[in-house]
Amino acid sequence: MRRAFTLVELLVVIAIVAMLVGLLLPAVQSARESARRTSCRSHLKQIGLAIQNYEASHSVLPFGWDTHGTLWSALLLPYIEGHALHDSLTFAESGPGSWAAAGPNEDAAGTVLEVYRCPSMSQPLHLNSSFIRARVPTSYRGNGGTQVTSDDTSTIVVPGTRSFEMRDQNGIFYACSRVRLSAVRDGLSNTVFVGESHTDNHFLKDGQSMDYWYLGSPQIDPCRCDGGTGGTEFSETAASFYPRMNLRFHDPTAHGRLMELAYGSYHRGGATFVLGDGAVRFIADTIDLETYRALGSRSGAESFILD
Repeated sequence: MRRAFTLVELLVVIAIVAMLVGLLLPAVQSARESARRTSCRSHLKQIGLAIQNYEASHSVLPFGWDTHGTLWSALLLPYIEGHALHDSLTFAESGPGSWAAAGPNEDAAGTVLEVYRCPSMSQPLHLNSSFIRARVPTSYRGNGGTQVTSDDTSTIVVPGTRSFEMRDQNGIFYACSRVRLSAVRDGLSNTVFVGESHTDNHFLKDGQSMDYWYLGSPQIDPCRCDGGTGGTEFSETAASFYPRMNLRFHDPTAHGRLMELAYGSYHRGGATFVLGDGAVRFIADTIDLETYRALGSRSGAESFILD
């Protein structure tokens, strides 16, 4: 006579299976996050190589942004297999050159480029923002230096610091910048070029959203390269080493402008950066603030050891 499972035995089996799934699930999630982190490192490695190739071709590093809101990430397109997209852009102050006008520039801002996106980032592929339909958020921003505490000079958070509206920052990417490798006197292995950001378009504090983008920005457009001021939201493409990394999570009371400017990531415990020599490093957010800021200046002559 064939004996079937009793209800008690079936419940025991189900309980054992559930327990095994509970034990395995964290391991699976950890493996997936490890794969995503590796992919993120690979993206930053590609960006670092693209910057080096750009410099080899032009004898200068890409500007952070220019007068019609073109960003450093757009200049790298030919070096990340984006020749066709680069050639479709209109580099002009108005008309088709506007990033918010229907045309190739707006289309480009809505084109998904995997190299500019960390797989761990929990943001939609497309969002409507600043009159750009289906705009694509990014995970990576350029190094704007160590002195910036606001996008606009009129809203500087810490007295004696600077805003991205000002020219001549001590980082790598800023308004109409033309930084040469020879100007990175702290050493390429001691200076960050690009790093991760915890992009979160739905988080708002003190009127500031953690929204970061690539290729172009309508709000940056009024910027001038003649020493004048204008434009805003430069933090869409550049970050500051003045606030500590992952500031939003370490100090929820901090001003939203500082949170917006801070580097961070969706990886626990720190963020990934590419240095001037092309090396990619994961840096813990517990790093000493003085050492951290030293990574953001190109010629501060700081003395430190990066473990």
